[in-house]
Amino acid sequence: METIHLKTPDPVSQHLLRSAAQQGIDLPWERYEKAQPQDGFMRLGLYCPLECLHGPCRIDPFSRGPTQGICGLGREQMVAATLLRLCQKGATQALAGAPHCNDANGLELSGALGNLIDKTLTATRQDDLSCSEIFEAAGLLQRSFCSQEKFLQKALRLGLLTLALVDQSSISAKVDTLECSTGYGVIPEAPVRVGFSGRPPQGLIDALEKGLLNGPAPSAALLSLGDWLRLDGRYMPIGVTSGEAELLLSSGAIHLLVAGPGTDPGVIALCKQMNVPVVMDYQTADPGDILKQARTRAAQSSYPDLFADVPAGLLTRVIMSPDSFSKTIVNDSVDQVALIGGADTPHLPLGSLAGDLFTALTGTNVKIAGWGDTALWMARRAQVDASVDQPLILENNQGPLLAIKGLAEAEKLHCLKGVCFAGMRDVLDLNIALGLAYIGFRVSIATPIPLHGSNVVNQTLSQLIVENGGELLHFDHPAEAGDLVSWFTAL
Repeated sequence: METIHLKTPDPVSQHLLRSAAQQGIDLPWERYEKAQPQDGFMRLGLYCPLECLHGPCRIDPFSRGPTQGICGLGREQMVAATLLRLCQKGATQALAGAPHCNDANGLELSGALGNLIDKTLTATRQDDLSCSEIFEAAGLLQRSFCSQEKFLQKALRLGLLTLALVDQSSISAKVDTLECSTGYGVIPEAPVRVGFSGRPPQGLIDALEKGLLNGPAPSAALLSLGDWLRLDGRYMPIGVTSGEAELLLSSGAIHLLVAGPGTDPGVIALCKQMNVPVVMDYQTADPGDILKQARTRAAQSSYPDLFADVPAGLLTRVIMSPDSFSKTIVNDSVDQVALIGGADTPHLPLGSLAGDLFTALTGTNVKIAGWGDTALWMARRAQVDASVDQPLILENNQGPLLAIKGLAEAEKLHCLKGVCFAGMRDVLDLNIALGLAYIGFRVSIATPIPLHGSNVVNQTLSQLIVENGGELLHFDHPAEAGDLVSWFTAL
Protein backbone atom coordinates (compact mmCIF):
# COMPACT_ATOMS: atom_id res chain seq x y z
CA MET A 1 0.00 0.00 0.00
CA GLU A 2 2.99 2.31 -0.38
CA THR A 3 1.34 3.72 -3.52
CA ILE A 4 -1.95 4.54 -1.80
CA HIS A 5 -1.52 8.26 -2.46
CA LEU A 6 -1.45 7.46 -6.19
CA LYS A 7 -4.96 6.07 -5.92
CA THR A 8 -6.70 8.81 -3.97
CA PRO A 9 -5.72 11.78 -1.79
CA ASP A 10 -8.90 11.45 0.30
CA PRO A 11 -8.03 10.25 3.85
CA VAL A 12 -11.29 8.34 4.33
CA SER A 13 -10.84 6.62 0.97
CA GLN A 14 -7.28 5.71 1.94
CA HIS A 15 -8.59 4.15 5.15
CA LEU A 16 -11.09 2.10 3.12
CA LEU A 17 -8.34 1.03 0.73
CA ARG A 18 -6.31 -0.37 3.62
CA SER A 19 -9.39 -2.18 4.92
CA ALA A 20 -10.07 -3.70 1.48
CA ALA A 21 -6.44 -4.81 1.18
CA GLN A 22 -6.64 -6.55 4.57
CA GLN A 23 -9.72 -8.44 3.33
CA GLY A 24 -7.95 -9.41 0.10
CA ILE A 25 -10.46 -7.55 -2.07
CA ASP A 26 -9.33 -6.43 -5.52
CA LEU A 27 -10.68 -3.06 -6.57
CA PRO A 28 -10.47 -1.12 -9.89
CA TRP A 29 -6.96 0.09 -9.05
CA GLU A 30 -5.66 -3.48 -8.81
CA ARG A 31 -7.37 -4.41 -12.06
CA TYR A 32 -5.90 -1.33 -13.72
CA GLU A 33 -2.39 -2.24 -12.55
CA LYS A 34 -2.80 -5.84 -13.76
CA ALA A 35 -3.96 -4.57 -17.17
CA GLN A 36 -0.66 -2.75 -17.74
CA PRO A 37 0.79 -2.35 -20.24
CA GLN A 38 -2.40 -1.65 -22.14
CA ASP A 39 -2.51 -2.10 -25.91
CA GLY A 40 -0.35 0.69 -27.32
CA PHE A 41 -1.74 0.22 -30.83
CA MET A 42 -5.27 0.92 -29.62
CA ARG A 43 -4.11 3.88 -27.52
CA LEU A 44 -2.65 5.44 -30.68
CA GLY A 45 -5.58 4.59 -32.96
CA LEU A 46 -3.47 2.16 -34.98
CA TYR A 47 -5.75 -0.82 -34.43
CA CYS A 48 -8.15 -1.22 -37.37
CA PRO A 49 -11.81 -0.52 -36.47
CA LEU A 50 -13.33 -1.57 -39.82
CA GLU A 51 -15.94 -4.31 -39.94
CA CYS A 52 -13.77 -7.06 -41.39
CA LEU A 53 -12.94 -10.62 -40.33
CA HIS A 54 -9.57 -10.79 -42.12
CA GLY A 55 -7.86 -8.96 -39.25
CA PRO A 56 -7.41 -7.59 -36.75
CA CYS A 57 -4.74 -5.46 -38.38
CA ARG A 58 -2.32 -3.11 -36.67
CA ILE A 59 0.11 -0.55 -38.04
CA ASP A 60 3.58 -0.15 -36.54
CA PRO A 61 3.89 3.42 -35.16
CA PHE A 62 7.65 3.39 -35.91
CA SER A 63 7.24 2.13 -39.51
CA ARG A 64 9.42 -0.91 -38.80
CA GLY A 65 6.54 -3.31 -39.20
CA PRO A 66 3.20 -3.21 -41.06
CA THR A 67 2.41 0.15 -42.64
CA GLN A 68 -0.99 -0.91 -43.98
CA GLY A 69 -3.84 -3.20 -43.09
CA ILE A 70 -4.49 -6.33 -45.14
CA CYS A 71 -7.08 -4.46 -47.18
CA GLY A 72 -4.57 -1.66 -47.82
CA LEU A 73 -5.89 0.81 -45.24
CA GLY A 74 -3.15 3.33 -44.39
CA ARG A 75 -2.08 5.01 -41.17
CA GLU A 76 -4.11 8.23 -41.56
CA GLN A 77 -7.28 6.42 -42.59
CA MET A 78 -6.95 3.94 -39.72
CA VAL A 79 -6.60 6.63 -37.05
CA ALA A 80 -9.41 8.73 -38.51
CA ALA A 81 -11.66 5.65 -38.82
CA THR A 82 -10.96 4.82 -35.17
CA LEU A 83 -12.30 8.23 -34.14
CA LEU A 84 -15.35 7.77 -36.35
CA ARG A 85 -16.07 4.36 -34.79
CA LEU A 86 -15.98 5.89 -31.30
CA CYS A 87 -18.22 8.77 -32.40
CA GLN A 88 -20.69 6.38 -34.00
CA LYS A 89 -21.02 4.54 -30.70
CA GLY A 90 -21.40 7.84 -28.85
CA ALA A 91 -24.17 9.00 -31.17
CA THR A 92 -25.93 5.65 -30.78
CA GLN A 93 -25.79 6.08 -27.01
CA ALA A 94 -27.28 9.56 -27.32
CA LEU A 95 -30.05 8.24 -29.58
CA ALA A 96 -30.87 5.54 -27.01
CA GLY A 97 -31.42 8.35 -24.49
CA ALA A 98 -33.84 10.10 -26.88
CA PRO A 99 -36.24 7.28 -27.82
CA HIS A 100 -39.00 9.66 -28.97
CA CYS A 101 -36.79 11.46 -31.47
CA ASN A 102 -38.48 11.69 -34.87
CA ASP A 103 -36.22 12.97 -37.63
CA ALA A 104 -38.06 11.90 -40.74
CA ASN A 105 -37.42 15.34 -42.17
CA GLY A 106 -34.23 16.07 -40.24
CA LEU A 107 -33.75 17.09 -36.62
CA GLU A 108 -35.52 20.26 -35.62
CA LEU A 109 -32.98 22.55 -33.96
CA SER A 110 -34.23 25.15 -31.52
CA GLY A 111 -33.09 27.18 -28.56
CA ALA A 112 -29.65 28.61 -27.91
CA LEU A 113 -27.79 25.35 -28.50
CA GLY A 114 -29.78 24.56 -31.64
CA ASN A 115 -28.95 28.00 -33.00
CA LEU A 116 -25.23 27.40 -32.45
CA ILE A 117 -25.42 24.04 -34.23
CA ASP A 118 -27.41 25.52 -37.10
CA LYS A 119 -24.89 28.36 -37.41
CA THR A 120 -22.07 25.81 -37.74
CA LEU A 121 -23.92 23.84 -40.41
CA THR A 122 -24.60 27.02 -42.38
CA ALA A 123 -21.02 28.29 -42.10
CA THR A 124 -19.59 24.97 -43.28
CA ARG A 125 -22.27 24.54 -45.99
CA GLN A 126 -23.53 21.23 -44.64
CA ASP A 127 -26.94 19.59 -44.85
CA ASP A 128 -29.33 19.39 -41.92
CA LEU A 129 -28.64 16.77 -39.26
CA SER A 130 -30.46 13.46 -39.21
CA CYS A 131 -30.26 10.31 -37.12
CA SER A 132 -29.47 8.51 -40.37
CA GLU A 133 -25.94 9.92 -39.90
CA ILE A 134 -25.34 6.98 -37.55
CA PHE A 135 -26.14 4.43 -40.28
CA GLU A 136 -24.14 6.37 -42.86
CA ALA A 137 -21.15 6.19 -40.53
CA ALA A 138 -21.61 2.42 -40.34
CA GLY A 139 -21.47 2.31 -44.12
CA LEU A 140 -18.18 4.23 -44.16
CA LEU A 141 -16.74 1.70 -41.73
CA GLN A 142 -17.61 -1.36 -43.83
CA ARG A 143 -14.19 -1.94 -45.38
CA SER A 144 -14.68 0.71 -48.04
CA PHE A 145 -12.10 3.28 -49.02
CA CYS A 146 -12.65 6.67 -47.49
CA SER A 147 -10.30 9.61 -47.11
CA GLN A 148 -9.22 10.69 -43.65
CA GLU A 149 -10.97 14.03 -44.20
CA LYS A 150 -14.31 12.32 -44.83
CA PHE A 151 -13.93 10.12 -41.75
CA LEU A 152 -13.19 13.19 -39.61
CA GLN A 153 -15.98 15.31 -41.09
CA LYS A 154 -18.49 12.56 -40.38
CA ALA A 155 -17.13 12.19 -36.82
CA LEU A 156 -17.64 15.92 -36.21
CA ARG A 157 -21.18 15.76 -37.62
CA LEU A 158 -21.91 12.93 -35.18
CA GLY A 159 -20.63 15.24 -32.46
CA LEU A 160 -23.18 17.85 -33.54
CA LEU A 161 -25.89 15.19 -33.73
CA THR A 162 -25.07 14.08 -30.19
CA LEU A 163 -25.39 17.64 -28.88
CA ALA A 164 -28.81 17.93 -30.53
CA LEU A 165 -30.02 14.56 -29.19
CA VAL A 166 -28.82 15.21 -25.64
CA ASP A 167 -30.44 18.64 -25.74
CA GLN A 168 -33.76 17.24 -26.98
CA SER A 169 -33.76 14.36 -24.48
CA SER A 170 -33.14 16.62 -21.47
CA ILE A 171 -36.18 17.12 -19.27
CA SER A 172 -37.16 20.71 -18.62
CA ALA A 173 -36.57 21.40 -14.95
CA LYS A 174 -39.65 22.43 -12.98
CA VAL A 175 -37.43 24.03 -10.33
CA ASP A 176 -34.32 26.18 -10.56
CA THR A 177 -32.26 24.24 -8.00
CA LEU A 178 -32.40 21.02 -5.98
CA GLU A 179 -30.62 20.10 -2.78
CA CYS A 180 -27.99 17.37 -2.80
CA SER A 181 -25.98 15.97 0.09
CA THR A 182 -22.71 14.27 -0.71
CA GLY A 183 -19.63 12.77 0.92
CA TYR A 184 -18.92 9.90 3.28
CA GLY A 185 -20.74 11.81 6.02
CA VAL A 186 -24.13 10.91 4.55
CA ILE A 187 -23.53 7.17 5.06
CA PRO A 188 -24.12 6.69 8.83
CA GLU A 189 -27.64 8.17 8.71
CA ALA A 190 -29.39 4.78 9.04
CA PRO A 191 -28.51 1.25 10.19
CA VAL A 192 -29.87 -0.21 6.94
CA ARG A 193 -28.54 1.15 3.65
CA VAL A 194 -29.80 0.48 0.14
CA GLY A 195 -27.29 1.49 -2.53
CA PHE A 196 -28.08 2.49 -6.10
CA SER A 197 -25.81 2.22 -9.10
CA GLY A 198 -26.38 3.09 -12.75
CA ARG A 199 -29.81 4.29 -13.86
CA PRO A 200 -32.58 2.23 -12.21
CA PRO A 201 -36.19 3.02 -13.15
CA GLN A 202 -37.44 6.17 -11.44
CA GLY A 203 -40.67 4.36 -10.54
CA LEU A 204 -38.77 1.81 -8.45
CA ILE A 205 -36.86 4.57 -6.63
CA ASP A 206 -40.12 6.37 -5.85
CA ALA A 207 -41.75 3.15 -4.63
CA LEU A 208 -38.83 2.38 -2.32
CA GLU A 209 -38.91 5.88 -0.87
CA LYS A 210 -42.65 5.54 -0.27
CA GLY A 211 -42.05 2.16 1.36
CA LEU A 212 -39.57 3.72 3.77
CA LEU A 213 -42.04 6.39 4.80
CA ASN A 214 -44.76 3.83 5.49
CA GLY A 215 -42.57 0.94 6.62
CA PRO A 216 -41.58 -0.35 10.06
CA ALA A 217 -38.52 0.74 12.01
CA PRO A 218 -35.60 0.60 11.73
CA SER A 219 -35.75 2.79 8.67
CA ALA A 220 -33.38 2.38 5.76
CA ALA A 221 -31.43 5.01 3.86
CA LEU A 222 -31.33 5.23 0.07
CA LEU A 223 -27.82 6.07 -1.08
CA SER A 224 -26.33 6.65 -4.54
CA LEU A 225 -22.95 5.17 -5.42
CA GLY A 226 -21.92 8.03 -7.68
CA ASP A 227 -24.93 8.46 -9.97
CA TRP A 228 -27.25 11.47 -9.87
CA LEU A 229 -30.69 10.07 -9.05
CA ARG A 230 -33.83 11.97 -8.15
CA LEU A 231 -35.89 11.64 -5.01
CA ASP A 232 -39.00 13.68 -4.31
CA GLY A 233 -37.87 17.30 -4.47
CA ARG A 234 -34.16 16.57 -4.06
CA TYR A 235 -31.33 14.34 -5.18
CA MET A 236 -30.66 11.02 -3.53
CA PRO A 237 -27.67 11.45 -1.15
CA ILE A 238 -24.45 10.66 -3.07
CA GLY A 239 -22.08 8.88 -0.70
CA VAL A 240 -19.19 8.47 -3.14
CA THR A 241 -18.19 9.26 -6.70
CA SER A 242 -18.58 6.59 -9.38
CA GLY A 243 -14.89 5.64 -9.10
CA GLU A 244 -15.33 4.93 -5.39
CA ALA A 245 -18.41 2.69 -5.72
CA GLU A 246 -16.55 -0.59 -5.19
CA LEU A 247 -14.49 1.02 -2.45
CA LEU A 248 -17.66 1.78 -0.49
CA LEU A 249 -19.07 -1.70 -1.11
CA SER A 250 -15.86 -3.22 0.27
CA SER A 251 -16.57 -1.50 3.60
CA GLY A 252 -19.76 -3.50 4.16
CA ALA A 253 -21.76 -0.28 4.49
CA ILE A 254 -24.22 -1.23 1.73
CA HIS A 255 -26.70 -3.99 2.57
CA LEU A 256 -28.45 -4.27 -0.80
CA LEU A 257 -27.71 -2.88 -4.25
CA VAL A 258 -30.23 -1.80 -6.86
CA ALA A 259 -28.25 -1.97 -10.11
CA GLY A 260 -29.47 -0.16 -13.21
CA PRO A 261 -28.09 0.14 -16.76
CA GLY A 262 -24.60 1.60 -16.67
CA THR A 263 -23.50 -0.34 -13.59
CA ASP A 264 -19.93 -1.61 -13.90
CA PRO A 265 -19.56 -5.42 -13.94
CA GLY A 266 -17.01 -5.13 -11.12
CA VAL A 267 -19.70 -3.69 -8.85
CA ILE A 268 -21.96 -6.71 -9.39
CA ALA A 269 -19.07 -9.15 -8.94
CA LEU A 270 -18.02 -7.54 -5.64
CA CYS A 271 -21.60 -7.72 -4.32
CA LYS A 272 -21.62 -11.46 -5.02
CA GLN A 273 -18.25 -11.83 -3.31
CA MET A 274 -19.55 -10.04 -0.21
CA ASN A 275 -23.00 -11.70 -0.24
CA VAL A 276 -24.76 -8.38 -0.82
CA PRO A 277 -28.15 -8.90 -2.52
CA VAL A 278 -28.46 -7.30 -5.95
CA VAL A 279 -31.76 -6.26 -7.54
CA MET A 280 -31.68 -6.20 -11.35
CA ASP A 281 -35.09 -7.59 -12.34
CA TYR A 282 -37.23 -4.46 -12.09
CA GLN A 283 -40.36 -5.99 -13.62
CA THR A 284 -40.90 -8.35 -10.69
CA ALA A 285 -39.15 -6.32 -7.97
CA ASP A 286 -41.32 -5.75 -4.93
CA PRO A 287 -40.33 -2.70 -2.81
CA GLY A 288 -41.38 -4.40 0.40
CA ASP A 289 -39.29 -7.49 -0.39
CA ILE A 290 -36.30 -5.35 -1.35
CA LEU A 291 -36.36 -3.52 1.99
CA LYS A 292 -36.85 -6.82 3.82
CA GLN A 293 -33.76 -8.28 2.10
CA ALA A 294 -31.75 -5.19 3.03
CA ARG A 295 -32.77 -5.42 6.70
CA THR A 296 -31.94 -9.14 6.77
CA ARG A 297 -28.49 -8.50 5.31
CA ALA A 298 -27.89 -5.63 7.78
CA ALA A 299 -28.72 -7.96 10.69
CA GLN A 300 -26.23 -10.52 9.38
CA SER A 301 -23.45 -8.05 8.62
CA SER A 302 -20.37 -8.29 10.82
CA TYR A 303 -18.41 -5.49 9.16
CA PRO A 304 -17.29 -2.67 11.45
CA ASP A 305 -18.76 0.80 11.02
CA LEU A 306 -15.92 2.71 9.40
CA PHE A 307 -17.82 5.99 9.19
CA ALA A 308 -18.63 6.75 12.82
CA ASP A 309 -16.17 9.66 13.04
CA VAL A 310 -16.60 11.01 9.49
CA PRO A 311 -17.68 14.68 9.34
CA ALA A 312 -21.22 15.39 8.22
CA GLY A 313 -21.86 15.28 4.49
CA LEU A 314 -21.77 18.44 2.45
CA LEU A 315 -25.17 19.92 1.58
CA THR A 316 -25.10 21.80 -1.69
CA ARG A 317 -27.52 23.12 -4.26
CA VAL A 318 -27.58 21.83 -7.83
CA ILE A 319 -28.48 24.16 -10.68
CA MET A 320 -31.25 22.57 -12.71
CA SER A 321 -32.08 25.05 -15.48
CA PRO A 322 -30.32 27.39 -17.91
CA ASP A 323 -32.43 30.22 -16.52
CA SER A 324 -31.09 29.58 -13.01
CA PHE A 325 -27.50 29.55 -14.27
CA SER A 326 -28.13 32.73 -16.23
CA LYS A 327 -29.51 34.54 -13.17
CA THR A 328 -26.56 33.41 -11.05
CA ILE A 329 -24.03 34.72 -13.56
CA VAL A 330 -25.84 38.03 -13.93
CA ASN A 331 -26.51 38.57 -10.21
CA ASP A 332 -22.89 37.79 -9.28
CA SER A 333 -21.56 40.03 -12.08
CA VAL A 334 -19.44 37.17 -13.39
CA ASP A 335 -17.10 38.09 -16.25
CA GLN A 336 -15.27 34.77 -16.72
CA VAL A 337 -16.58 31.20 -16.48
CA ALA A 338 -14.72 27.89 -16.54
CA LEU A 339 -16.64 24.64 -17.00
CA ILE A 340 -14.90 21.58 -15.55
CA GLY A 341 -16.51 18.17 -15.31
CA GLY A 342 -16.60 14.52 -16.18
CA ALA A 343 -16.24 11.12 -14.57
CA ASP A 344 -13.54 9.52 -12.45
CA THR A 345 -10.71 7.86 -14.36
CA PRO A 346 -8.14 5.27 -13.20
CA HIS A 347 -5.35 7.11 -15.01
CA LEU A 348 -4.90 9.58 -12.12
CA PRO A 349 -5.54 9.59 -8.36
CA LEU A 350 -9.27 10.04 -7.86
CA GLY A 351 -10.17 13.68 -7.43
CA SER A 352 -6.61 14.98 -7.69
CA LEU A 353 -6.94 16.66 -11.07
CA ALA A 354 -10.36 18.13 -10.27
CA GLY A 355 -9.26 19.42 -6.87
CA ASP A 356 -5.91 20.80 -8.03
CA LEU A 357 -7.40 22.51 -11.06
CA PHE A 358 -10.20 23.98 -8.97
CA THR A 359 -7.77 25.29 -6.34
CA ALA A 360 -5.39 26.73 -8.93
CA LEU A 361 -8.12 28.64 -10.74
CA THR A 362 -9.63 30.03 -7.54
CA GLY A 363 -8.61 33.66 -7.14
CA THR A 364 -8.16 34.26 -10.86
CA ASN A 365 -11.55 36.01 -11.17
CA VAL A 366 -12.98 32.93 -12.86
CA LYS A 367 -16.29 31.45 -11.70
CA ILE A 368 -16.04 27.67 -11.80
CA ALA A 369 -18.96 25.40 -12.61
CA GLY A 370 -18.78 21.63 -12.72
CA TRP A 371 -20.74 18.47 -13.38
CA GLY A 372 -20.39 14.75 -12.65
CA ASP A 373 -17.75 13.23 -10.38
CA THR A 374 -15.54 16.26 -10.94
CA ALA A 375 -18.17 18.55 -9.40
CA LEU A 376 -18.36 16.32 -6.31
CA TRP A 377 -14.58 16.41 -5.88
CA MET A 378 -14.52 20.20 -6.23
CA ALA A 379 -17.28 20.51 -3.64
CA ARG A 380 -15.27 18.31 -1.27
CA ARG A 381 -12.20 20.50 -1.78
CA ALA A 382 -14.26 23.61 -1.01
CA GLN A 383 -15.60 21.93 2.14
CA VAL A 384 -12.13 21.46 3.64
CA ASP A 385 -10.44 24.57 2.19
CA ALA A 386 -12.01 27.81 3.37
CA SER A 387 -9.89 29.84 0.95
CA VAL A 388 -11.82 28.67 -2.13
CA ASP A 389 -15.37 29.48 -3.19
CA GLN A 390 -18.05 26.88 -3.64
CA PRO A 391 -18.26 25.80 -7.30
CA LEU A 392 -21.53 25.97 -9.16
CA ILE A 393 -22.84 22.40 -9.39
CA LEU A 394 -24.67 21.60 -12.62
CA GLU A 395 -27.38 19.01 -13.17
CA ASN A 396 -25.43 16.02 -14.39
CA ASN A 397 -27.73 14.81 -17.16
CA GLN A 398 -27.04 17.96 -19.16
CA GLY A 399 -23.56 18.81 -17.93
CA PRO A 400 -21.96 21.72 -19.78
CA LEU A 401 -24.91 22.16 -22.14
CA LEU A 402 -27.00 23.64 -19.33
CA ALA A 403 -24.35 26.25 -18.59
CA ILE A 404 -23.84 27.16 -22.23
CA LYS A 405 -27.56 27.68 -22.72
CA GLY A 406 -27.63 29.79 -19.55
CA LEU A 407 -24.74 31.92 -20.76
CA ALA A 408 -26.51 32.40 -24.08
CA GLU A 409 -29.66 33.56 -22.26
CA ALA A 410 -27.55 36.08 -20.34
CA GLU A 411 -25.78 37.11 -23.56
CA LYS A 412 -22.48 36.18 -21.92
CA LEU A 413 -21.15 33.40 -24.11
CA HIS A 414 -18.01 35.49 -24.54
CA CYS A 415 -17.32 34.98 -20.80
CA LEU A 416 -16.71 31.25 -21.24
CA LYS A 417 -12.98 30.60 -20.88
CA GLY A 418 -13.27 26.96 -21.81
CA VAL A 419 -14.81 23.55 -21.20
CA CYS A 420 -12.54 20.94 -19.62
CA PHE A 421 -13.39 17.24 -19.46
CA ALA A 422 -11.23 16.21 -16.50
CA GLY A 423 -12.29 12.60 -17.05
CA MET A 424 -14.42 10.61 -19.48
CA ARG A 425 -16.50 7.58 -18.67
CA ASP A 426 -17.70 6.70 -22.16
CA VAL A 427 -17.85 7.76 -25.78
CA LEU A 428 -20.89 9.97 -25.22
CA ASP A 429 -18.60 12.40 -23.40
CA LEU A 430 -16.16 12.33 -26.32
CA ASN A 431 -18.93 13.20 -28.78
CA ILE A 432 -20.10 16.11 -26.64
CA ALA A 433 -16.54 17.42 -26.39
CA LEU A 434 -16.04 17.23 -30.17
CA GLY A 435 -19.42 18.81 -30.83
CA LEU A 436 -18.74 21.73 -28.48
CA ALA A 437 -15.35 22.35 -30.07
CA TYR A 438 -16.89 22.23 -33.54
CA ILE A 439 -19.54 24.86 -32.73
CA GLY A 440 -16.83 27.26 -31.64
CA PHE A 441 -15.86 26.66 -28.00
CA ARG A 442 -12.47 26.04 -26.44
CA VAL A 443 -12.46 22.43 -25.22
CA SER A 444 -9.80 20.37 -23.46
CA ILE A 445 -9.80 16.64 -22.71
CA ALA A 446 -7.59 15.28 -19.92
CA THR A 447 -8.22 11.61 -20.75
CA PRO A 448 -6.02 10.31 -23.61
CA ILE A 449 -7.96 9.61 -26.81
CA PRO A 450 -6.65 7.36 -29.62
CA LEU A 451 -5.60 10.00 -32.13
CA HIS A 452 -1.86 10.26 -31.68
CA GLY A 453 -0.89 7.57 -34.14
CA SER A 454 -1.01 10.17 -36.92
CA ASN A 455 0.14 13.78 -36.76
CA VAL A 456 -1.63 14.39 -40.07
CA VAL A 457 -5.00 13.34 -38.62
CA ASN A 458 -4.48 15.52 -35.56
CA GLN A 459 -3.62 18.52 -37.69
CA THR A 460 -6.58 17.96 -40.01
CA LEU A 461 -9.02 17.61 -37.11
CA SER A 462 -7.60 20.73 -35.46
CA GLN A 463 -7.92 22.69 -38.69
CA LEU A 464 -11.57 21.68 -39.19
CA ILE A 465 -12.34 22.87 -35.66
CA VAL A 466 -10.26 26.07 -35.77
CA GLU A 467 -11.87 27.12 -39.06
CA ASN A 468 -15.16 27.30 -37.19
CA GLY A 469 -13.73 29.29 -34.27
CA GLY A 470 -13.22 26.40 -31.85
CA GLU A 471 -10.25 24.73 -30.20
CA LEU A 472 -9.56 21.17 -29.04
CA LEU A 473 -6.71 20.33 -26.69
CA HIS A 474 -6.02 16.67 -25.95
CA PHE A 475 -3.03 14.64 -24.84
CA ASP A 476 -1.36 11.30 -25.48
CA HIS A 477 -0.98 10.92 -21.70
CA PRO A 478 -3.13 11.76 -18.65
CA ALA A 479 -3.02 15.55 -18.37
CA GLU A 480 -1.60 17.33 -15.33
CA ALA A 481 -3.33 20.22 -13.60
CA GLY A 482 -0.57 22.62 -14.66
CA ASP A 483 -1.19 21.90 -18.35
CA LEU A 484 -4.86 22.72 -18.00
CA VAL A 485 -4.41 25.78 -15.80
CA SER A 486 -2.07 27.24 -18.44
CA TRP A 487 -4.68 26.48 -21.09
CA PHE A 488 -7.49 28.15 -19.13
CA THR A 489 -5.45 31.28 -18.43
CA ALA A 490 -3.97 31.56 -21.94
CA LEU A 491 -6.69 34.02 -23.03
